[in-house]
Amino acid sequence: MDEVSRAGTDPGQALSALEKALRDALAAVPLEQVLQRVTVMFPKAPVDIDTGPASRFHGRVQKVSVSMPEELTAAVRARTGPGEFSRYVTEATERKLQHDVLGEVLDELDAEFGPVPPELLEWAERQWPDYEAE
Repeated sequence: MDEVSRAGTDPGQALSALEKALRDALAAVPLEQVLQRVTVMFPKAPVDIDTGPASRFHGRVQKVSVSMPEELTAAVRARTGPGEFSRYVTEATERKLQHDVLGEVLDELDAEFGPVPPELLEWAERQWPDYEAE
């Protein structure tokens, strides 16, 4: 039986066992790894998020740290109101994820059926004359 189990319901014993476990973990692995595990195990109170009717991501959120160029951060803040920075970045990330998944599906279709014939691509381009390829 481990120390935490022996601590039973006595809060003092339970906290002592937790402290010992944390000290043991810190002796064995870097602080960042311990903090990461603790953060995941004990998230802050759930916060509801709704990025719009088309979103498949709703419910609890997790706070993360993201490094961005200062100019990009300033541009996003200039476009968003107070408290909207996270929503803006979440929506942009969701679009990027959808784009990546679509690219993977297209790659699978190319692998299975071959590339789209050039004449079909030319026809499609004529349907949207204002379209500019990247």
